[in-house]
Amino acid sequence: MKKLYLISLLALLLGLATGCEFRPLEDPANVSYVRVYVNDEMLNVTRGFYDDNIRRKTGGAVDVHLERPDYSRPEILRIGIFDANTGDLVVERYLRNQGDDERGHYYEGYLVINPGTYNLVAYNFGTESTIIGQANNCYRMNAYTNEIASSIKSKLKSRTKDPTAIVDEVIRYDADPLFVAGVEGLGISYHSRIDTLRSVNGDPWFSASSVVKSYYLQIGVIGAQYISASSCLLTGMASSTHTLEPDFEQSEETTLYFEMKQGVWPAGYRPGYDEFHCIYTTFGTFGCLPDANKDLMVSLEFTTTYGAQIDTTFNLSTEFLKADAIDHQWILPDFEIKIPPPPGGGQSGGGMAPGVEEWGDVNSDISI
Repeated sequence: MKKLYLISLLALLLGLATGCEFRPLEDPANVSYVRVYVNDEMLNVTRGFYDDNIRRKTGGAVDVHLERPDYSRPEILRIGIFDANTGDLVVERYLRNQGDDERGHYYEGYLVINPGTYNLVAYNFGTESTIIGQANNCYRMNAYTNEIASSIKSKLKSRTKDPTAIVDEVIRYDADPLFVAGVEGLGISYHSRIDTLRSVNGDPWFSASSVVKSYYLQIGVIGAQYISASSCLLTGMASSTHTLEPDFEQSEETTLYFEMKQGVWPAGYRPGYDEFHCIYTTFGTFGCLPDANKDLMVSLEFTTTYGAQIDTTFNLSTEFLKADAIDHQWILPDFEIKIPPPPGGGQSGGGMAPGVEEWGDVNSDISI
């Protein structure tokens, strides 16, 4: 009986084998190749601040004790094909294969999609602070950042010393670079062989540019040796942007929060200075809201080495209209912040940051 069972099973398997044929996982029909270039020259403008500005200010290359902004190309691009009528997601792929040619750095892969008219959105996947919302509908898809943690907000002296001053303020983290390619009305016809997706201009590729603008902010400091930590708040910024057609002007207003670093420029950067101390950072924003009456206010928060929490607030609106800001994304105010020495002329405390409970009643304001 057992032998008869084995013979029957073998006969069944033989029949299945002769009745089937090996086929590729995907037919070439309706398979499309896609290539997306990432245009990150905008970021290089900001990163080039260091060398370019040194030559501009000193006429030669010198060593500067500033930490360059962290940036690495995205590892993965997400590409979505959406119904042109409803905006709903039809097909998505994650592009991992990368290459370089005369046009720049690109990501490539394959999509299987039926003939029709679609919208396409591609963007770098896995950003740390920039979040994509409504990712399954291209007409509702947007990019934004989270609000800062309540534990951070509660320590901001410029916002807690007068709780009634800014009642409805929303404070968010600044944004990571987000490269987006958005195309509407992408026509895909039937093809029996692998075809290439083309832009509306007929190019066999798409180009993704950042919808986040990166700015370099630098402010001179006198008494930098008394700074243990510093952060910045910038008002009048857009809270989000659309992705299919980047548009931040209709978004809600938000205040950006970011940490500042300490740097030292050598002698010669500014006449009369042996060294020029500063605080600096590179921050990302979806844009400044286009309100002619809107002031872009900056609040700097400092924790000193001797246990004080101090702050100062000033208007940076005109700085965003200067050539350095427009052409290079550099915000370089021509003033310095003065950090007072320890009360009584004591030691600075060795640079250790105090705990919150140590601040007590030593909070104070500083002026420019």
